[in-house]
Amino acid sequence: IPSIEKDAKALGLQDKVLIINYERLPKFAWTFWQLLIVDEAHSIGAYPKPSGRWKNLRQMSYEKVLLMSGTASPESYSQLYHQMTLHRPVWAQYKNFYEWAKKGYVDIGEKYIGTGQTVNDYSNANKELILRDIDPFVVRMTQEDAGFETKIDEAVRYVDMNETTYGLAQDIIDDGISTLEGQTILADTGAKKLSKLKQLYCGTVIGEGSGKGIIFDRSKAEYIKQRYGKHKIAIMYCYEAERKMLYEAFPNATDSPEEFNANKDAVFIGQVRASREGVNLSSATYLIFLGIDFAALSLLQARDRASYLGRDTPPRIRYIFAADGIEPEVYRTVRKKENFTISHYKSCREQLSSQAGEKLRERRMGSY
Repeated sequence: IPSIEKDAKALGLQDKVLIINYERLPKFAWTFWQLLIVDEAHSIGAYPKPSGRWKNLRQMSYEKVLLMSGTASPESYSQLYHQMTLHRPVWAQYKNFYEWAKKGYVDIGEKYIGTGQTVNDYSNANKELILRDIDPFVVRMTQEDAGFETKIDEAVRYVDMNETTYGLAQDIIDDGISTLEGQTILADTGAKKLSKLKQLYCGTVIGEGSGKGIIFDRSKAEYIKQRYGKHKIAIMYCYEAERKMLYEAFPNATDSPEEFNANKDAVFIGQVRASREGVNLSSATYLIFLGIDFAALSLLQARDRASYLGRDTPPRIRYIFAADGIEPEVYRTVRKKENFTISHYKSCREQLSSQAGEKLRERRMGSY
């Protein structure tokens, strides 16, 4: 918000524009606006049921609406329904998403959730039909069109984790249970296995019942400090224990983008889902991911946080992955704008178990 307010002031619009976040929307129900600008509009693209944000926006009165997003439909074109219906003439003949979907806009299928239950799957949308309908209302612009002269420099770096990491990972993959520092590490469902493996391969894990993260492998934090510590860096993490581990490695860290950009010696450490939208990290030489989130949106949005118009050096993105862990598999999936799911995990489970076992033997041999 401070960054956008600064832009509004530079344009002489500070007295004409009110900038708020989505959380404050209920306070503006039934108010009237000449123009409603919805930034990061994909965040109201939930389906089949509308999100709370969409409902709050619909309670406001406005003459025109401008939707802005760099990734309007990162996972399915069905995400465009609720976004585009903020402009009331679009698809006004349909009373809700379900009716719209049945009119040929979605090839409705089935998917399994929880313990084998089936529900309708509305993700397979009719791209051609949807884009034809919204084309009169859409302006498409690439970064090149906007005047960006540099392209993102992306690379993956692999770190050998310690023996404990690979031992715990193999236990979770093969048995769904392990122990660490007297605490049980339980992964009795597919979703829990994904969560535990994502934690383990970054060197932390939440024990059963305690709710607190255990830091047991600082290999990634030490690697980042050694390789990138002399540069201006911003680091994205997923779990609270990872945050604690990173703050121990970087005492000069902050989670304020404004403080980070103003202080040449500061390190930004931010939770990826909280920092992937509306955050300006333009002063960063390197944007570093401690692992990777399973959501495609986290990758697509967060990687652009260090880009800005006029930058003459390419934003450098580095993904720090555990060698022979699950992260490369996740990366290959989310780069294709797909979320990494249990189905993806099942297809590579045996390979992951074999790799963890091989690394465990390798680390044990190295310790003799």
